[in-house]
Amino acid sequence: MIAKRLLLALLVLMSCSLDLQAQETGNNSLNPEQEQAIQNRWLESQPIIMVRTDSGRQYTGQPIHAALDSVYLLPGSALPVGPEWYKDLQRISFNEIEEVLLQRGGSRLTRSNIAEDLGIPQTDRFYSKPFQALRRASVYDDSLIMPGDLEEAFKHSKVLRQVFPAKRLRLSVGLGIGGHRAGGDAEEALRQSQLPYPDNSYGNRAFIDPVDVSVRFLNRWIVGGQYRVNNSSEIIYAYAYEQNVDRNYDYYFDFTEHRIYTEYAWIHVDRYFTKKYELLVGAGYLLGRPEWSMNYNFNDTSDPDNWLYENVWHVQEGKLHGVQLRSAFHYYLFPGFSLWSGLELNYFKPWTIETVEFPTPNPGVDISLEEHSLNFSSVRIKFGVSIYL
Repeated sequence: MIAKRLLLALLVLMSCSLDLQAQETGNNSLNPEQEQAIQNRWLESQPIIMVRTDSGRQYTGQPIHAALDSVYLLPGSALPVGPEWYKDLQRISFNEIEEVLLQRGGSRLTRSNIAEDLGIPQTDRFYSKPFQALRRASVYDDSLIMPGDLEEAFKHSKVLRQVFPAKRLRLSVGLGIGGHRAGGDAEEALRQSQLPYPDNSYGNRAFIDPVDVSVRFLNRWIVGGQYRVNNSSEIIYAYAYEQNVDRNYDYYFDFTEHRIYTEYAWIHVDRYFTKKYELLVGAGYLLGRPEWSMNYNFNDTSDPDNWLYENVWHVQEGKLHGVQLRSAFHYYLFPGFSLWSGLELNYFKPWTIETVEFPTPNPGVDISLEEHSLNFSSVRIKFGVSIYL
């Protein structure tokens, strides 16, 4: 029975949508297409009420406010803002009401799609649960006001803030592809030394982009940061055997990056969700933490009675400051959730590894790995998802 009545209420509400264009949002900065997009959002998420009086009359529309003596109802589907909407308000005394059906409004994802049959008492109604439910579900629950535009209405309406939320906090995760030149720089330095020729190497080329936290200001400006956003590492190893002497080494480096950045939404998605895509450009400051180590050893078995073995370990750590240029394209599946792809250009000054010496089985004859630089500058393509709170 309730579902049937709710369906009737929706049909009546849709039939009243002819006055959609006559009702203005009051925000002169919006063009007709944007106003239509806003109205569509409101149509999907507005509260709906159907009231039947003891005389048999039926009223359908939006619950605007529930006072102690009356409920105020707006027929049609237009937003209750602007200079003219209040002229269509209908006041219905609780003394005349026999039945109230209510469907709550709010976020399209979390709103209730089930109508409640509210049995509002005739006396002491203010503290009753049905009356409080009706009041909280009304567009303006605290008082009956007549705002001229949406920005003013947001201050007085929880329902409107739920339908058009101002989401400022963004949490993003993603996958990055691309790398720096440090591995190639290291292999080139090893080839030019007297150390065994590098056999192979392994490291990460794709990486998980950890949680990126950012805050939006003034609709278009975004400030954010990430901790340990890029933790890349590589091992280059070699083994050589000649005349009962084997030599091997593991050349290892690790690079951890932290960042803060600012972005500007060149094309932006506003709280009204009049667009579904966003183009961001920005710049950032990078703090890199490189670490390098090399484990080298030789084993001389030419004299069975006097085996020679030696192991050497060298370690170096540093700090690099860098800059970043970034851009990203976000496509919003719905308000509060987007898929994105991005491009990053990261620049660091090359990091210098000091000259190190390694022993050989011949006394007084060492092998040098000359001073060389590792370049951690990079170009990366990224893909991910973002949620907005």
